[in-house]
Amino acid sequence: MLPIDLQILKYIFFEKPIYHYKIKPFLKWDSYHQLTETLEQYETNPDLLKKPLTETPFTIFDLETTGFIPEIGHEIISIGAIRISGFQHCRVKRLHQIIRPIRPVGKETLRLTGLTRSDIDNASSFIHGFQQFYEFSKDSILVAHPAKFDMRFVKTMLKRWKLPVYDPPVIDSQLMAQWLLPDKKHQLDPLLRHFKIKKLERHHALNDAIMTAELFENLLRLTQETGIKNYEQLNRRLNRIPDPDPSLDMTNLYGQ
Repeated sequence: MLPIDLQILKYIFFEKPIYHYKIKPFLKWDSYHQLTETLEQYETNPDLLKKPLTETPFTIFDLETTGFIPEIGHEIISIGAIRISGFQHCRVKRLHQIIRPIRPVGKETLRLTGLTRSDIDNASSFIHGFQQFYEFSKDSILVAHPAKFDMRFVKTMLKRWKLPVYDPPVIDSQLMAQWLLPDKKHQLDPLLRHFKIKKLERHHALNDAIMTAELFENLLRLTQETGIKNYEQLNRRLNRIPDPDPSLDMTNLYGQ
């Protein structure tokens, strides 16, 4: 793999122009304009932010991607999501959407995620894949572990596809764990062991979403014991926690 500085230069001068050229035909699709209109009209329901956590709808989601840095062209290739309400068992409603990226997917990514060339070739476009995720998760609070990574990918991909900004309410379950379990490691695997959650095959978006949902339910119960009652109160508390894993956001350096 090339050093990061060479990856940046390769993306700026070679891959970025090709990427924008390849997405042009998609921008004429009716589904693209429908998604644009949907996102332009998006507004968070203020009642959702004040609803008791025991009754709040949550969408716990996970992404599989072609790399770690969306700002240099890495893409989402699958989305797994679980929708729950309060303390319902996590396997209530689920979504697993494979997305066909613009750039080729490397062998190592296929091996890690368990996806095949056929899976990728027959997958939905990002436009259709994200539309499915939006419809599945609308009117709920998003949850991811860590949310900073997943939401950075979502927002960068939308910008690259010239789609409107999407800024839904989000909970970072890794920050919740850092707050509620300060003496524990806050990555997904050690937390699964701590709560004795059955471990499924990792780096599969739906499996990771299922495990994160079970973890989130445990963290939600601990949160309830602190007296926090709704998303607004929880969000204020989590915003006071230092980022456990700061990473360089290179968006302003060279765009999408």
